[in-house]
Amino acid sequence: MSGRIGSGGLISKAGFMSDPNTPISLSGIHHVTLITRRVQDNVDFYAGFLGLRIVKRSGGFEDAEQLHLFYGDRTGSPGTLVTFLVWEDGAPGRVGNGQVSEIAFAVPRDAIGEWLTRALDHRVPVEGPMRELGETVLRLKDPDGIIVKIVGIEGLEPVAGSGLVPRRLRGITILTDTPEETASFVTRFGYRAGAVSGSIRRMVSDTDVVDIRDATGYVPGIPGTGTADHVAFRAADVEAVRQSQLELAKRNSSPTSFHDRKYFTSLYVREPGGTLIELATDGPGFMVDEDEAHLGSTLFVPPDDAARAEDIRVLLPQFSLPGEPRMPRRDLPFVHRFFVPEAPGEGRSCCCMAPVAARRT
Repeated sequence: MSGRIGSGGLISKAGFMSDPNTPISLSGIHHVTLITRRVQDNVDFYAGFLGLRIVKRSGGFEDAEQLHLFYGDRTGSPGTLVTFLVWEDGAPGRVGNGQVSEIAFAVPRDAIGEWLTRALDHRVPVEGPMRELGETVLRLKDPDGIIVKIVGIEGLEPVAGSGLVPRRLRGITILTDTPEETASFVTRFGYRAGAVSGSIRRMVSDTDVVDIRDATGYVPGIPGTGTADHVAFRAADVEAVRQSQLELAKRNSSPTSFHDRKYFTSLYVREPGGTLIELATDGPGFMVDEDEAHLGSTLFVPPDDAARAEDIRVLLPQFSLPGEPRMPRRDLPFVHRFFVPEAPGEGRSCCCMAPVAARRT
């Protein structure tokens, strides 16, 4: 997965021939990928405030000098994952048509009060609680301004010993000026029509929801920090992804792109309203190169860039997990980053020359 596919060029419409009776994946969301401009603020919110676990950190497959963080439950289960492409100090985008505009996490309904208190204690911008499509919802904003909803679900039980943490993704909201075509396209990922409220029509799977908002006349989305890159739906295996690629080709979809992302195999396509959609296999999962106890503790570099792995490690922005020591951050009128070595006395340098400095110290 990389932001290069989802963030380049203008959004284009294509003529889709969608058959709602032809599902091409398992039911539900695999992950959602967004873009952040400040990795430390992002980690503080998603790992610190929300309590998610970083289950993988890697360089991007298209651009190894782009940090990619994966958050989820203890093992990085599909349906719990939200991932971030780190464009450190990058330009903000614009949320609009052809994009995911909101993400939502599911929590036990009785925990909504605790989440409200937690948000107020952490000074996280919050609205609610309110009712949306029959559910109790808190609307938060992360440090990049992305809308993050906490949704109370009847009958959902907390995980013993996990503390206050979301159970899984509840869903996403897509902005589109072709709501009927978008809804029809989503049915092929195991969704069926649900409730309608104003401009929002809900599509329901066995595990989560996709809210499709008719935003006809609204501005098109512009890629950048504070926006979503894509949403991924679940596929059973590689064969299912290949069959999906053939099915989409027969039905005159937009161009598709097939990739082996090591932790899953994926296929990218745009739905009629322009939102980038990925189909991703459940396996092999994140424990192919780390055991459960150490998930997310090592930076991985794509195989094609293995020869310069140490340089990439120095170039990528650093962060501290909740409770770890961190360097003070200064607001400067220009972009300036340091590489902090693991051992004191190894030296540090402005990041653009950091690989050279690291080899000379």
